Parts: sequence; structure tokens; C-alpha cells
Amino acid sequence: MAVHKEETMKKIMLLLLVPAIAPVSAASRYLGGWAVVTVDELPDYATVRQPLKLSFIVRQHGMRPLDGLRPRVEARSGKVDMSVDALPVLGAGSGRYVATLSLPQPGDWTVTIHSGFGAQSEPTLLPLPVVDSRTAPPRAFSDADRGRRLFIAKGCFTCHVNTEVTNAQSLSIGPDLTGRRYPAEPLAKFLAHPDSIQLTRVTRPNSFKMPNLGLTEREIASLVAMINTGRQVSVR
Repeated sequence: MAVHKEETMKKIMLLLLVPAIAPVSAASRYLGGWAVVTVDELPDYATVRQPLKLSFIVRQHGMRPLDGLRPRVEARSGKVDMSVDALPVLGAGSGRYVATLSLPQPGDWTVTIHSGFGAQSEPTLLPLPVVDSRTAPPRAFSDADRGRRLFIAKGCFTCHVNTEVTNAQSLSIGPDLTGRRYPAEPLAKFLAHPDSIQLTRVTRPNSFKMPNLGLTEREIASLVAMINTGRQVSVR
């Protein structure tokens, strides 16, 4: 009788523990299951059948470079769909990979980077113009338009919502940038050194910090132009 009662109590305790463990497991998957993909140099256009090297870094939570992944890059235009593996770049701890694309026809190509670190880490870049080698290069993007492209390619959308640029799913860790505008000079300094400069008066949790992406001056100018295009100044 005592043995039967003990077994019954064990079953009851197990039933009570399962619901408590489940949320913890879900939270663990969330905390470890996303990364930011940052393209090193985003081309304005590509040329048909000429090798295009696309290198990028995968950072867990935007901070820690992830080696040992098996990323691939998919490119689509019309009925043509191709996929190539991205190879690791030598250097322990770099988290950098490179894929070489040879796009077979002119047109707008949609490029998706499958990082190999979960569905939340698979950015689709804004369409890449591809031209024939016998035609003139396409008209250069404005700074604001290039900034929109960089907002995706640098991984900004992963943490920041901006529906004027993309409706892609965001984790919304950083401030919502939809409709925001910031003074250009402080914003540029912040993008260059996000770890040492505070842009707003709002104190945010220290759980997630904005990484230093090593942006070039031109990339920073383009992102500033994109954020400030046709908006009212805000220092929130």
C-alpha cells in the first residue's frame, strides 16, 4: 500500500513539473535561437555571369560571431532559382562566410541568406539589379535608397521595426524607427560608435546592446539619409 502511494505521488509531481519546465525550454530556444546577419559590402548591382562574391558575418544576438555553420545563399529572378553554399572565411572566431554567385540573366534578383542558425536569421535583401555586360550600369542609388538597402543587408531590421523600409519580421529589441528622425551628426557618431555614445535620453535595458558593425563613412551617411528622409526631428 505504501509503495503504491509513493508511486502515485511521483506521478503527480512529474505532472506538476512538466508545465513548469516547458516555458523555460521555450525561453532557452528563444534566447539562443536567433542571430544577426551582416553583409560586408553590399553591391549596387551585378553583371550577368560575372562572379559576385557576397561575404557576411553571422552574430548570435548580434554580438558573438558564429563559426561552424553551413550557410547558403539563394537567388531568384522570375522562374530561375539558384542556390550556392557559403564557405567559411579562414580565421577562428570570425563568423564570416562567403558565397560566389554567377547570375545567368539580367533583371532584378531577390537574394536570401540562409545563415544555418534558424528561420529568424534568414534575411532577404532588397532586389539586386543585374545587367548585361554590354549595357550601361544602372543609375546610382540615392543615399536614402542605399540606406534602405543597407537597413536590411546590415541586419538592422532584426532588432528595429521600420515599416517604411520593410515588413519583414523583427524581434523589436531596439526602438521602433518608423517615422523617427534624429539630428544627423549625433546619429552618425552613434552608428560609428554605438558602444560608447548614447543617442537618446531614454534609458534602455542592458540585456541587448547594439553591436559595432564597423560601418564605413559612406554606409553611415546612407543610413542617416534613410532615417531622416521627410520626417520630423525626434530625440526620444
